[in-house]
Amino acid sequence: MGKAANCIKMLQILNTGRIFKVSELADMLHTNPRNIIEYKEEINSLFDDIDGISRPVIVPVYGKNGGYQLNGNAVIPSLKLTEAEKKLFVSIVNYTLSKSDFLKKEAATNLFAKIMSSIEIEDKENKLVSVHKYSFNMEDNEIKKRYEFLDEAIRTHRTIEMNYLSIRSGRKVHVVDPYQLVNYNNAWFFIGWDHEAAEVWYFKLNRIEKYHKLDKRFVVWKFFKPEDYFDEDGLLKQGETYHIELEATGLHAMLLKERRYGKNQTIKYDGPDKTIVTLDMQNKSMIVAFVLGCGEEVEVIEPNWLKRAVADEALKIYKKY
Repeated sequence: MGKAANCIKMLQILNTGRIFKVSELADMLHTNPRNIIEYKEEINSLFDDIDGISRPVIVPVYGKNGGYQLNGNAVIPSLKLTEAEKKLFVSIVNYTLSKSDFLKKEAATNLFAKIMSSIEIEDKENKLVSVHKYSFNMEDNEIKKRYEFLDEAIRTHRTIEMNYLSIRSGRKVHVVDPYQLVNYNNAWFFIGWDHEAAEVWYFKLNRIEKYHKLDKRFVVWKFFKPEDYFDEDGLLKQGETYHIELEATGLHAMLLKERRYGKNQTIKYDGPDKTIVTLDMQNKSMIVAFVLGCGEEVEVIEPNWLKRAVADEALKIYKKY
């Protein structure tokens, strides 16, 4: 990066309002501290030349936590964005940084700060609030550690061994060749060849209990194609796909039309307080749980097996209480 570009970048960094040590700025600009001092002098002299009045743009801050800071009276040119564009950008920033599954928050924060420093944002309190009702009972750092472990194993083609807690088979040791990391429904999975099952399967990162790499390298199964295992709607190998038709009334007449719950979803209105939803869903147990979660406001029109399964499960629940 040239001297002029580094001067502009340094101005944008300082425009975030923080005090930056010379060594910090040098690291961010991939240069040495001596050049940072030179850039400071260059920028200050450039602004002096505008009308001959001495007003340093970058000023030193002395003391233990000292460094360089932007002069509070300095005026830095900003990006020419409309108010709608500014608000959109603020929303994008806040939404991105609020996502619990976004593992590059630190890098994104630095990037957004640089961009924000060149945008004149007036309505800084108008922030998008994102709340995850049922977040994982696991620290983000722990998920990140597992992500980075698997990312390295995938890149280096190293087989792993892990203790895994599965809904299907309980707690079990798996030896797996990890192929790909996937984010689905606000959770991280990886897809890999399970040696014992002799098939490619999904594993959820938060269900891994212990893990380590083995001294063994693998070759990706020649028939593996990512598009066979996930698409824009999520994970594909979760059992047979079933065509479902539901009738929703009351509050759920509105709720079911607000989101997409499966493939090929269509909405038909049957009066002001009734909605007919048709869609394709996978995994019988998950479909039954979905319908039961809607309560008495949702009725199954078809298929018949789902009607019976919901009724049987509801009866079991009734007897229990």
